[in-house]
Amino acid sequence: MANVLTKSDNYQHWRDDKLANTSTKLEDYLVEIENPFELRDSEKNKVVSLCQQGNFALFHVLEQTDYADAIINMNAQFGLKDFDRHLYVQDRGLAHITQSTNKNQSEFIPYTNKAIGWHTDGYYNAIEQRIRAFSLFCVRPASEGGTNEWIDPQMVYLLLREDNPDVAKALIHPNAMTIPEHKVNGKVRRTTSTGPVFFIDEASGELYMRYTQRKKNIEFLDSIEVNQAIEHLDELLSKHTDYHFKHLMHSGQGMLCNNVLHKRSDFNDDPNNPRLLLRGRYFNRID
Repeated sequence: MANVLTKSDNYQHWRDDKLANTSTKLEDYLVEIENPFELRDSEKNKVVSLCQQGNFALFHVLEQTDYADAIINMNAQFGLKDFDRHLYVQDRGLAHITQSTNKNQSEFIPYTNKAIGWHTDGYYNAIEQRIRAFSLFCVRPASEGGTNEWIDPQMVYLLLREDNPDVAKALIHPNAMTIPEHKVNGKVRRTTSTGPVFFIDEASGELYMRYTQRKKNIEFLDSIEVNQAIEHLDELLSKHTDYHFKHLMHSGQGMLCNNVLHKRSDFNDDPNNPRLLLRGRYFNRID
């Protein structure tokens, strides 16, 4: 895939294969997991195949169990072991995505009940800490809201390029998007991160995307081409194409993906049973 961004013939072959093998039906991506601690070959092969085709798979754990331990063990069976040790990650790589009463933690939107716009995980990370896959698992849904939406970033690129090749070209500029450094009490917690929106990941040879729709603390390249391209991208995301997916996860349901572009609606919680999702971020792809 290394030349699909610049080589027309390679792109056409990749495009045709992508369109022929990507389903637009949510039910086609669902895998029932009988025992997450010991996956059947059929379960594992289906997840891997779905992630090769559309970069995500939904799963449902049939029996209630120790969810955190189950997810860690299941993820490891797909090669997801090299996890991101970001702020508030807990033991063995899972973050508990729930409303937080911790003042510092609640400054980060995932730990509130607010809506989250379109983004890929770790868009602010350095190249050596690139997020190539993540898992999301619902222990308890909110009493109202908290719906997830997502789209395969590779399909986003394809749709943009089919509509306007100049837009796709602008978004592979090496300085298209910059995330300024993050300081806390004068100490640098995260250095400046600059790079393209779409790129070929060197480790996997796959097309990836780094993006956030938030406008605060984001700097796009000061060029007409890049700014118009971002407008086209946001317009595409707002259209809800056949390749957009939307689902409210219930207890026992989850997603494995190669860092799809995603968003979340706001929600209302039951104080006695607050919304809780387990999220793992990984530096390697689903294998």
